[in-house]
Amino acid sequence: MNGKLQVKTISKKSLIEITATELIILALLGVFAVVLRANLRIPLQIPGHHGLEVMAILLLGRGISKSSFASSISCFFAALMIFFPFMGFKDPFLPLYYILMGATIDFLFKTIKNSKTNVLLFSLIGAIAYMIIPLGRLFIHFTVGYPYQSFIKLGYLYPVVSHFLFGATGAVIAVGLIFSANKIKSKN
Repeated sequence: MNGKLQVKTISKKSLIEITATELIILALLGVFAVVLRANLRIPLQIPGHHGLEVMAILLLGRGISKSSFASSISCFFAALMIFFPFMGFKDPFLPLYYILMGATIDFLFKTIKNSKTNVLLFSLIGAIAYMIIPLGRLFIHFTVGYPYQSFIKLGYLYPVVSHFLFGATGAVIAVGLIFSANKIKSKN
């Protein structure tokens, strides 16, 4: 010690930069999920089949993010995109379902231990979260009387179960993407 002040250097980015970067990435993932869903008009005639790509993208963001509100952020921006008329969504309540999905994912990740490392728990969270769409539609259908074609054509149980299964499958895809990203990251 010679009495001079040592200059401190910080090799890491500051917390504000990481948070801003993470916020932008999560917002873009939410927007991408909705844009992809709007443009992938595959006529499978199976309710909930978009759970594959939507839950894969949203849970990918939750899996790679350090924020405990990652899914809420992504789903908020996804809900904003749904409001644009050129996206082609006809369900007026869909933005609300997306916001509830994000809150559910974040809540379940906080309350269920080891959910980021256990594939079964991760897929269960994705399944429950994506099942919010038909459950919310059932609630609206019975309280307001808004007619949903999937319930008219297929009954009440089939859409709920198919959303559950596609949400779980999308979550498994997200686990694979997160595992691959972590493997690539660890090599560098």
